[in-house]
Order: sequence, then structure tokens, then C-alpha cells
Amino acid sequence: MVVLFRLDALGFGRRFRSRIWLSMLSLALVCHPHVQAAQIESQSSEVHHKATITVATKNSSQRAKDSADFVGDGTGDQEEINAAIAALPQPGGTVRLAEGTYDIRKIDGKRGGVLIERSNVILAGQGPATKLILALHQNTNVIRIIGSGVQHVTVRDLFVDANRRENSEGKGDPKIAHDRFEFCGIKAYCRDPRGATAEVLQHITVQNCEVHNAHQLGIMLVGSDIRVLDNVLGNVGADSVELLVGPGIIRGNYVKITEQTHVAIGSDIGDSIQMLGNIVHVGEGGKLGIGFRTWSDSQRHVINGNVLIVDFGGECALAMDLRGQMQTVIGNTVEAKDPEQPTRIQIGGGNTTFVGNTLKNTNIEVNDSYEDGKPIILHSNTLDNSFIQHTKGNLSQHTNDNLSTAPHWWWWYGGLACLLTFILGWFCRRSGVGPGVPDAGQRATP
Repeated sequence: MVVLFRLDALGFGRRFRSRIWLSMLSLALVCHPHVQAAQIESQSSEVHHKATITVATKNSSQRAKDSADFVGDGTGDQEEINAAIAALPQPGGTVRLAEGTYDIRKIDGKRGGVLIERSNVILAGQGPATKLILALHQNTNVIRIIGSGVQHVTVRDLFVDANRRENSEGKGDPKIAHDRFEFCGIKAYCRDPRGATAEVLQHITVQNCEVHNAHQLGIMLVGSDIRVLDNVLGNVGADSVELLVGPGIIRGNYVKITEQTHVAIGSDIGDSIQMLGNIVHVGEGGKLGIGFRTWSDSQRHVINGNVLIVDFGGECALAMDLRGQMQTVIGNTVEAKDPEQPTRIQIGGGNTTFVGNTLKNTNIEVNDSYEDGKPIILHSNTLDNSFIQHTKGNLSQHTNDNLSTAPHWWWWYGGLACLLTFILGWFCRRSGVGPGVPDAGQRATP
């Protein structure tokens, strides 16, 4: 009212003052949370039949905001994202997030901020330009895929920061399976750990995302046909990526560790997991517990074509912790650059084939924890300042070349050829025969 009185004093008429009053009233209503919810609901009804729905946020480009079906205000942007997912038609579709920084907060009574609770959904961004940042003190999953029998869900082309330094209060109940692992970057699990049983998730993919700074796991997928492909991962409180149940594939990911992290790439209680073509890089100051892991009592794993590098000043306790059985480990390269700080590979299960790997400053420990005597085969590996320690198990070794303790076969043949050449030359000189040596009749007279 004070504003209106001042306007009156300045000579503005009643009609103009009425417009100002209506504008202020409209602004107050728009800012009210119930009105915001009504706007989102109205937007949802307008786009309900679109197979591709777009979302923008406060700092998206004006062009993106003008064309978006939902536009967040930079605070609690999970509301617009979740509304877009819910607005997809019954057969499913794609929710596409424009570039920008999306503020993600916990949904009360739920296990995450962004929730995918239905099948046949693609949630896609614009690559690293689309950032989902967990707000302070939310202590939840940034993205949670949940629902009995949910399948065919893909999350791709997003930058996810779980902001663990400001979300470290979450503990969960250690007596309830999964309850203490509800603080991830991206998690897929069919139910709330405290809820009723449910059918396992199927066909879940996380691709071409960057996921960092989770209080627990970066990516945790529990289900059948689960895939983690071509992502960039970093420091987390527990594991950078972990698959459970299986079958599953972890392929083409780059993991950079510069702080304390438990496991880079691994499986938990899961069978038929393939870990293919990944790079794990432990930088200076990084402390990695395990590079690649298979779980006890699991089986049918393939670990192929991976690279693990430990820089000077970095640490990796176990490059590989192979606890399962029926494992094929082939064509991997492991190098700890500091010979005074070697890493290890631990083989703890039979029916394991370890072939064609190249290791530097990396020791192999064979200690079969099973009692069935299944074979462990080490064949055609190149070991540079690396050694094999056999404690327990049915170990079969063939042509594992240790560059630091035994010369290659061609060194022996080369040395033998040199020795024979020397002896033959000495004999020729002594006997006065051989090429280039004149006989007695040809020798010059002194």
C-alpha cells in the first residue's frame, strides 16, 4: 500500500495503480508452492501424449527454455524432471534435459531425487553440459530407478555430482540389505530396502555419463541384463561401479582415482559379469583398495582388455581380487610405476584361466578358497618385476616370462651362437685354415 500511496503522490492515476497491484498479486501467487505445483500439473496435462518431452532449467539457454515443455527455476528441479517422466505416454518415451545445472533434492518418503518408476524410459541430457547436482544435506540417490519388474530404462549423456562432502550424514541400517547403499549417484534396485519383495529389474543401461562424488557408490545396478557403458567415473566413498545379480556388462569406462576409493569396477553377488576395455587410473594421492573385483561364490566372469595404471604417489592394494569361479582373465595390462610400491592380483577361485596378461611391478597370489580342486591356469603372461606366489590351489603354469629373473629364450640362443662363433674362430686361427687366413706357402718372408 505504501508503494501505491507514493505512486498516487507522483500523480499516477487509479487505473495505473490497479495494474501495479494486480501484477504484485500475480507475482505472489506464482511464487506460492501450491501454484507452482498446479503449473507443473497443467504442463503435464498439455504434453501427456508426447513421446519426447523436454526439460530446461534456470540457466539453460533462452532458446532451450522457450522450446521446453517444463522449465525449472534452479531450485528443486527434480520436480519438473519427475513430472516429465510421469507425463510420458503409457508405452514410454524419452525425457530430454537441456544444458544447464539442475538442483536435485530428495522427494519425501522416497529413495531419491530424480525417480524413474516405470518401464521404457530414456532420460538423456546433452553430455557434460547437463549437470545434475545434489543439493546440500539431502542424503539420497541423485537418480533412483525403482519398481517391481521395471525394465528397459536408459540413463545417458548426463553429468551427475552427488556432492558427498555436503551429503555425508546418510548411514542407513546395516542390518537391512541395501539400506546403507541408498546414497549413490545412480542406483537401480527394484524396491525400497525396507519394503516388500519385488520382481528384479531388467535391461537397465547407464551410458556416456560422468558420475562423481557419491557418498556410497557412483553407479549401482541390481538386475538382469544391466550395462554400464562408456562412462567417466571418479572418487566415491565405496565403489565407482558395481553390478549385482547379472548378467551384466561394464565396458569402455574410464575411472580416475585421486582420493580414497574402495573399488573401481566390480560385481557383488552376481554371475556372468563382463568387464571389458575399461581403464582405471590411480593418480598421485589416490588410494584404491581394489581395481577389478568378482564376488565369492559367483561364477562365469570375463575380464578382458582392461588397463590399470598406478602413478608415482598413488596406491592400489589389489589390482584384481578374483574371488569367483569360472573366470577368464585375458589380455589385461597392469602397471604400478613405482617398483617400491607394487600392486597385487589375488586369484581365489578355481576354473580360472589367466592368459596373455602384461604385468609390471604386480605380483600374483594364488590362494584358492574353495575345496573342490578346480584348476587355475596361468599361461603366456609377461611379468616385469612381477612374481607368482602359490599358497593353495590346483595351479598349472606354462611359459610365463619373467623379464626380471630369467632371460627370454632368444637370449640363450643368441649367447650360445656368440660362444660357438668365438670357439670356431679360435680353432681356425690355431689350425691356420679358414677364410682370410693364408697357408704356410703364402706367408711373407720376414
